[in-house]
Amino acid sequence: MKVISKFTLKAFVSPFVISFLVILFILLMQFVWKYVDDLVGKGLEWYIIAELLVYTSASLVPLALPLAVLLASIMTFGRMGENYELVAFKSSGVSLFRIMRPLLVAMFFMSIGAFLFSNYVIPYSNLKSGALLWDITRSKPAFNLRTGVFYNGIEGYSIKVANKSGENGNLLEDVMIYDHTANRGNVKVISAESGKMIMNEDDNIMTLELYNGFSYEEMNPENRQKRKNYPLLRSHFSKEIIRFDLSNFKMKRTDEGLFKNNYKMLNLAQLTHSIDSLDGQLNTETSDFKERLNSRYDYQPPARTEEGAVSSKHKLEAQPEQIDSVPGQYLLENYELPEQQRIIQTATVSARNAKAYVYSYIGEFKNKNRWIVKHKLETHKKFTLSFAVLILFLVGAPLGSIIRKGGMGLPVVVAILIFLFYHIVSTTTEKLGRDFVLTPFGAMWLSSMILLPFGLWLTYKSTTDSALFNSERYWQPIERLFKKLFTRKKRHADMSADA
Repeated sequence: MKVISKFTLKAFVSPFVISFLVILFILLMQFVWKYVDDLVGKGLEWYIIAELLVYTSASLVPLALPLAVLLASIMTFGRMGENYELVAFKSSGVSLFRIMRPLLVAMFFMSIGAFLFSNYVIPYSNLKSGALLWDITRSKPAFNLRTGVFYNGIEGYSIKVANKSGENGNLLEDVMIYDHTANRGNVKVISAESGKMIMNEDDNIMTLELYNGFSYEEMNPENRQKRKNYPLLRSHFSKEIIRFDLSNFKMKRTDEGLFKNNYKMLNLAQLTHSIDSLDGQLNTETSDFKERLNSRYDYQPPARTEEGAVSSKHKLEAQPEQIDSVPGQYLLENYELPEQQRIIQTATVSARNAKAYVYSYIGEFKNKNRWIVKHKLETHKKFTLSFAVLILFLVGAPLGSIIRKGGMGLPVVVAILIFLFYHIVSTTTEKLGRDFVLTPFGAMWLSSMILLPFGLWLTYKSTTDSALFNSERYWQPIERLFKKLFTRKKRHADMSADA
């Protein structure tokens, strides 16, 4: 029996590792193409990009792992069925469940590892990748001075050169610089026949040496009466040095603590604590809202006099025990018409204010409830990943033994179709959970509950060697039903004819 277990595990490991790496690479390339505009042209070091890809790869495991398990199980048992290895096992008295048992134990430990990975590694990788991606997208493009085009990357300057030469393109010809640092428009222009760029990467300073040029600047007199005439200052230089601060082009790392409030970057204990805190805050705010609403818009009916009439002078002195003693028809009938109109107007304004006050808090309460629901969905997602590994194996292993096709052809197509169905259902139900249509538990576990009976049914069919794709097996009950119906109709027709 140990030989069977070793053989089954060895047959499963190779397609699983290859499938997992290929799927992870495809998902990672999708991420790269999504953010390619933010990565290209920033002059990023290779280790920064490698760090981003490593952290992003860890966050993509929840998609790659279940699909790899499904694909590898279909390929493994499909190849064993195609090579008649399953037939040999069954003919020697070994059932399919016995062949699947070592892999079931392996999937059980893999599901535990998937839970630990999703609980500890994924929140950490989401924090690192989120902070790093934020810093990359906010960093400026690298300094790139092109010929014949004005470069506006340096704040306060617009630079254009006609030609570049030298080993690193540091020798410039026909240089023109617009200086906007004075915030007075194009009032200062510098032109030179040639120039030289000197980069100091340690201090993040670029020194630009200009040779044989002119500087033009419009002066702004301090006397307001003379500001109508703008004198022009023109100076010639044989050499001029301008230094530019390039520290803004270097990527700055943001404090990761600013991103820790995101629910995707919390583990199970932190999510539980956060949910309790958010629920407590929401309950406190709801109670305060009710108290403020009752205190501001609580109506006290007027008190009655000894004669039974309502006294308008003492209407504010009514006690709570007197509310039921005042009939409804006496609320307005015992007031004069102007007083009735004033009471109705006051009540209308109060009702409108109450409505506006309630509507102003509806959106706030809904957003806070949605934020709590997202935390609860993320809590259930920690468990659905590990459970999906078991379910998709129960679907893939018997399905592969039924299909009896190995390789990358039909198993890949079947695996992708099943996983697409699972992914679409899980994504749709998660969105319904965020919109309060489904509970967080139902939203995250519905897709697994749909596939679980399907996997158990496939396991039963494969262990009992039932014909799954035999159309006659499913058509025979329908055919019998139609035969009974037609026989009964014919019998009634014959009886009516005899009569």
